[in-house]
Amino acid sequence: MENIKVIARSKDSGSTKSLLKKGMVPGIIYGKNSEPSQIVFEDKALQKLMHSGVFYSKIINLDVEGKKEKVLPKQLQYHPVTDKLIHFDFLRVQDDTKVTVEIEVEFLNRDICPGLKQGGVLNLVRRVVELSCNANNIPEKLQYDLVSAEIGDAIKISNIELPDGVKPTITDRDFVVATLVPPTIEVEEEPTPEEEVEGEAIEGETEEGTDSKEDQDSGDSSEDKKAEPAEDKPK
Repeated sequence: MENIKVIARSKDSGSTKSLLKKGMVPGIIYGKNSEPSQIVFEDKALQKLMHSGVFYSKIINLDVEGKKEKVLPKQLQYHPVTDKLIHFDFLRVQDDTKVTVEIEVEFLNRDICPGLKQGGVLNLVRRVVELSCNANNIPEKLQYDLVSAEIGDAIKISNIELPDGVKPTITDRDFVVATLVPPTIEVEEEPTPEEEVEGEAIEGETEEGTDSKEDQDSGDSSEDKKAEPAEDKPK
């Protein structure tokens, strides 16, 4: 990969605000037992690298005003309101520098996978796997072939071929990366004959045991009439 030219930042470079207005992004290079270096990256060039798909797992060769640097992107900082990139951190590395990176897992032959053709679903437990390796040996991606995968299969890290010198950071177990699960079908349960009989019995009791409002009102009126005292007849 060709060297990307960046500018060393100095007191004469101006404030962060003025640099951002000019389409430049300030950042820092640190690591390898050396003093941190302040640099300025052209925003368009940095955005192009960021959208390459493997930004955090790819070594970038920089030319800092004639000084060559190999770096690995570690952190990006954005403005909390505008969401604009305002700062970056790069780790200075050599070929034998041990680094930790997250690498995407690609699944091949989905179209002819027996389990998927039967209606199964590929459940991704981990979209990326964290790996430890030398800076000059970072894999672009991991791959697993689904050509013979069946429903019920669990794809573990031991099933994925890793390059020499590349190891997962999780070493205490053979963790699952993906599973091939059957499709989820919701079936509405039909009531049993016993439940139907109970339902009819409850409905019948309600109809027979509940007086209508008119009957209640009529009964109340009769009782009221009986309770009225008889009028005294004139003698």
